[in-house]
Amino acid sequence: MCFRQFGLLLSVIIVASIELVYAQSHADVKRLYTDLFTDYRKEIIPTADQSKPLVVGVTFHIASFNSFNEVDETMSLTAVVDMNWTDPALMWDPTLYGNTNFTTINPKDLWLPQIYLTNTVDPMNPIGHDSKAYPTIGYTGKVFYSHGGILKAKCPTDISKFPFDSQTCTLELMTWGFVQSQLLLSSNFDKAQLGFFDAHSDWNLLEYSTHVVSVSFGYSMLTVKLTFKREPLYFTVMIILPTLLFSLLNPLVFVLPVESGERVSLSMTILLSYAIFLTLVSASIPATSNPMCVLLIVMIAIILISGVIVIGSIMNAKYFYLENDKHIGMVMKYFTTLWMKK
Repeated sequence: MCFRQFGLLLSVIIVASIELVYAQSHADVKRLYTDLFTDYRKEIIPTADQSKPLVVGVTFHIASFNSFNEVDETMSLTAVVDMNWTDPALMWDPTLYGNTNFTTINPKDLWLPQIYLTNTVDPMNPIGHDSKAYPTIGYTGKVFYSHGGILKAKCPTDISKFPFDSQTCTLELMTWGFVQSQLLLSSNFDKAQLGFFDAHSDWNLLEYSTHVVSVSFGYSMLTVKLTFKREPLYFTVMIILPTLLFSLLNPLVFVLPVESGERVSLSMTILLSYAIFLTLVSASIPATSNPMCVLLIVMIAIILISGVIVIGSIMNAKYFYLENDKHIGMVMKYFTTLWMKK
């Protein structure tokens, strides 16, 4: 029994000693903060050798795809940009500060790279300028900083295959004011991360690649290529199927016998119905002319054919009830004679 009690007491002492060894107090963190930032200058790029560029790793996270405007050629999405770099002035020995391996600090006390979306349609501000994110520092000098927000970018569109179209947009991220001799961007992954992504009901994300390129004036730029495919079911049911139905109804006008007297009324009814249909669905079709949607061209052709059929039905009824050819006219006689010869 004594051995059991002694063993239990020894275990408690060992666990307590381990907790004491690895515990970090408020005083330790406060002393660490004081020692790190007493002579720290956030205005200077944190490199030990100022002749070499600072390498900043970037990870692009897509949180959600918000909207795509074909007319304005803009897209909106919510994204987070993770950045990491090594600051040699922020290294410490964890054993001297209660085994503090990481600490979180106020961003106003630290040098932070400002990254911009260069093809934005909003005022040119750093990403995350309207939010306050706290960076984390490791004892090796590694700094981790995350910031994000709603990004609205210019995106050239191609709606010629609407509603079966795919759109490709490129986000251009760059650190204004720091050329490659001072700062280099490096993509941590070859694709954007989708760990927090919420899918959109009308668009499917197909491609989300990232890579770093060098641009004019010696800047390092991170490009994020996004390809979205539209869900065509709604437009197929509401636009394409009724258009096909109207295109099949047009030639059926000539199936009716002329004696019924319903050809003109039926053709006029189809024409007016399709005109009203175009008015209702015009808001759903992107209103752009470069390039023009093929579906819109087909719809215009169908309504023109409907108009020609109305004219043909009226002319057909007129000449059908003529008792002789005195009032046919020279043009109609010419085409009739030519047709009979063939």
